[in-house]
Amino acid sequence: MAVRTAIGARRSRLLRQLLVESLVVSMTGGLGGFLMAAWAVRTINHVLPPGTLPIPAVRMDGTVLWFALGLTIVTGLLFGTAPAWRTARVDLNTVLQRGGRGSATHVSARVRNLLAAAELALATVLLIGAGLLIESLANLEHVRLGFKSQGLITFQLAPPTAKYPLNGKAQQLYRELLDSLEAIPGVDGAAVSSGVPLGAGNYTTHPVITTEQSVLPPNTAVPIDWRIVSPGYFRTMGIPVLRGRDFTDADGPAPAPPVTIISQATARKFWGDADPLGRTLRRSADPRIAFTVVGVVGDVRSTALRQESPALYYPMSWRLWPLMDVVVETNHRPEALLPAIRQRVHELDAELALANVRTMEAWLSNSAAQPRFNTVLLSAFAFVALLIASIGIYGVLAYSVAQRTGEIGVRMALGASPRGVLQLIVGEGMKVALIGIGSGLLGGLALGRALSSLVFDVPVRDPATFLGVAAALAGVAFAACAVPALRASRVDPIVALRYQ
Repeated sequence: MAVRTAIGARRSRLLRQLLVESLVVSMTGGLGGFLMAAWAVRTINHVLPPGTLPIPAVRMDGTVLWFALGLTIVTGLLFGTAPAWRTARVDLNTVLQRGGRGSATHVSARVRNLLAAAELALATVLLIGAGLLIESLANLEHVRLGFKSQGLITFQLAPPTAKYPLNGKAQQLYRELLDSLEAIPGVDGAAVSSGVPLGAGNYTTHPVITTEQSVLPPNTAVPIDWRIVSPGYFRTMGIPVLRGRDFTDADGPAPAPPVTIISQATARKFWGDADPLGRTLRRSADPRIAFTVVGVVGDVRSTALRQESPALYYPMSWRLWPLMDVVVETNHRPEALLPAIRQRVHELDAELALANVRTMEAWLSNSAAQPRFNTVLLSAFAFVALLIASIGIYGVLAYSVAQRTGEIGVRMALGASPRGVLQLIVGEGMKVALIGIGSGLLGGLALGRALSSLVFDVPVRDPATFLGVAAALAGVAFAACAVPALRASRVDPIVALRYQ
């Protein structure tokens, strides 16, 4: 630049040239980001199970693209203006006397170090978040479900109510269907439910009031998840009956007494450690009817993998929904039974159609899709941030070594050993890295609180995660420092002093 100025180039022309160069670099990076975003969108739409996101599909939005283009241009101008202005205003005589080599001021060196530390701080925060989510996902995949997921296939039926009234022929239809399905070779059991665990069936919550002495204050209404199931449902799903009995065909509507089966969490919530069998519960929607507890079953993660929900179960003879789930148990591959299942359904009524046919393992995988997506997305951001931080600290040190070639030559000429030079350069780089990592660890504490609703069975200030991320980043930073440090330690003092 000094030579160009010496032969007549105006400062405005040099400024324009440097800004154009900065914009070219910025736009090249923006184009690379656009191609990566397009690939990521296609991958997400192909891999992500339906229903994971609140929109049908991820697409490239024109407004976002224009915003990204504007941000790319502003970034190129913003980060190109200050260096370009400083370069265009150099002292011509001083630079030419130094043989065309620039000089790094303390201010510019501090700015470069600050940017490298900020990159490492951001990478630390993102890696901590990714580490917490990865631990949470691993815990979710090994969580105790309360039911078995292998060997089960489910589907939904919606018999027309005009043809199959819910309190009449629909009851008989489902009983005949279950008998027919259980007669299929390889089928170990079949049951009906208003909603299988982690599925998309008909289930809801309503306030329940105890009519017996309870650990809760009098007249306390507790919202409880409730489902309608057929006899044999718990055996088919692998849900243990801990006390009392399962439903039977004798548990019918009036004049038979209304009965219910509750989960262990429900029993503890209402009666603590006392025996719940024989006690009664009332629905706040119809407090005249008292349901007698005839059984207690194990807790099930019914609606989400993150928590076990207190639950009530009512017999199928008490009530039916227009849409019900049918679950079939087999000791073979569940999908192989689908043709036989369709045949048995059509034998009962050729107009009935099976909907939402899935294995229980598919429901389980779908339930874990959202936390898995969050983990992969944040991990990708963390990897990119780590890559940028590594390049940043390497660039800062490489530039510093190039600027200090003469100084390093003098040190070595005066007796400094290559090992001493190596330690000097690595020490300076690691000082910047440790400042960035330390700042990132503090930011990770704040991020942990923000992620508290997304993680499962992982402390948001998990020491193992924080120490592991710090150690990994320190190792990456050391590797980024090693290359320019080795280059500096191999400087020939005679060659370096020629620059002085």
